[in-house]
Amino acid sequence: MRHHFAPAIFALVFLAACDTTPEDRARASGADDAPSPVLVEDATAAITGRLFLSAEGEVLERGVVVLAGDRVACAGAPDDCRWPDGTPAHDFPVHTILPGLIDLHVHARSHYAGAFLPAGVTTIRDANNTLATVEALRGAEGAPRVLASGPLLDGPDAFFAQIPGTAPGHPDEDPIEEIMPIVVATPDEATSAVQALAEAGVDLVKLYEQLPPEVFVAAVDAARAQALPVATDLGMAFTRGLSGAQVDIVEAAEAGVTTIEHLSGLALAYRNRGGDPSAEEVDQAIIDAIAEALLDSGVAFVPTVATALRIEDDAVFPVEGLPGIEGMAPVFEGQWAMTRTAAARQRAAAEADGRLVRALLPRLHAGGAAIGAGSDLPAAPGMYPGWALHLELEALVHLGMTPAEALRAATAVAAELAGRDDLGVLSAGARADLVIVAGDPTREITDTRRIEAVWFDGERVTLDRAWASVIEALEAAMAAFEG
Repeated sequence: MRHHFAPAIFALVFLAACDTTPEDRARASGADDAPSPVLVEDATAAITGRLFLSAEGEVLERGVVVLAGDRVACAGAPDDCRWPDGTPAHDFPVHTILPGLIDLHVHARSHYAGAFLPAGVTTIRDANNTLATVEALRGAEGAPRVLASGPLLDGPDAFFAQIPGTAPGHPDEDPIEEIMPIVVATPDEATSAVQALAEAGVDLVKLYEQLPPEVFVAAVDAARAQALPVATDLGMAFTRGLSGAQVDIVEAAEAGVTTIEHLSGLALAYRNRGGDPSAEEVDQAIIDAIAEALLDSGVAFVPTVATALRIEDDAVFPVEGLPGIEGMAPVFEGQWAMTRTAAARQRAAAEADGRLVRALLPRLHAGGAAIGAGSDLPAAPGMYPGWALHLELEALVHLGMTPAEALRAATAVAAELAGRDDLGVLSAGARADLVIVAGDPTREITDTRRIEAVWFDGERVTLDRAWASVIEALEAAMAAFEG
């Protein structure tokens, strides 16, 4: 016999179950078995406030994080942690404590390296620079933690090899510290290049758009043999993804890459399956087939959708009023003027990318794909160092994520994609990277911009001083360039 529950009783039970906090659920699971509080005898700071649990995507309305040097020693409900009298205490009763934010896709330079920390971005993943530039970036005043690919790998027709000032080459023939890009034409060349990068200490390998399929696969296999994540940019309709690219988004996923950047290779995959990227109506059946193949592969994504949407329309996700941007604007306006010109000239291609991204990303999200936050700064107008990641969080929510899911994309999920279990979470043993923001970004994602305090490796960042240093470094760089 089928039993029918009274709707009113069911509603009361359901509401009672939902109207609980993580603390309540922990106590209800067995108060008698609750562990004793952790005493952190060498505590260097105790920080209390609303606590975002990035691993779970939940919030403790009252939480604490206790630091011991450059590590988190204890985190949780106030009763979970103890610290000696005299430990510096910082209470933020109407703020939210977040793990340090991670931007998984940047193109950084040392003269603006200091802009990340005061914007709450404590770790960046640099996605194509010479190793010499990476070293300078890491040594810059106020720099965040830098994970880096070093120079990307591309085919003989590499786009970056055509840009004045670049130094294309191969580690078998040229000093690896100075090469960018690494040009490979055969599987053996790809394998030896990846081995050289691994020996140089890179954190990941980046593969670019012009690699032939057999060379692409060899590079992925070599990176996996070295236990290195692989990120790939396969080109967009707006760039060269329909003209010179030979590997599409599905083929790259099936080759075993770790992350696909920008949802690149999508326009090519769509065309390869009979679709017309320029058509105003998206063929949802083709998108569904692509999504199914991608979900089956288990590949993760760093979609950088704020950049894509701002290339299409740079009025979205406004940035006015954020600290530091007036001083940073002169450095980037020349580049962004060229981007605006290119976007106007190739508006149909930019709009095609936008349509395809809007169609695919929600499908991947609904299917449970891992999605990490990356900005691609400074590729599009207004994507300022540091603040660009906050625009990406807003864009992810705009395209269907909840604010908590977007926050996880820049914390716990980002750390997992970067292969770092000591980042992106506030738990014992993690790096002592914290961002304190006014309000509750799990309800309103733009609250991440309302930064009150930042700790990096256990040291509190003096925000005003950090922004002043950024402007000084930029002015010095501009003066040197003009001189």
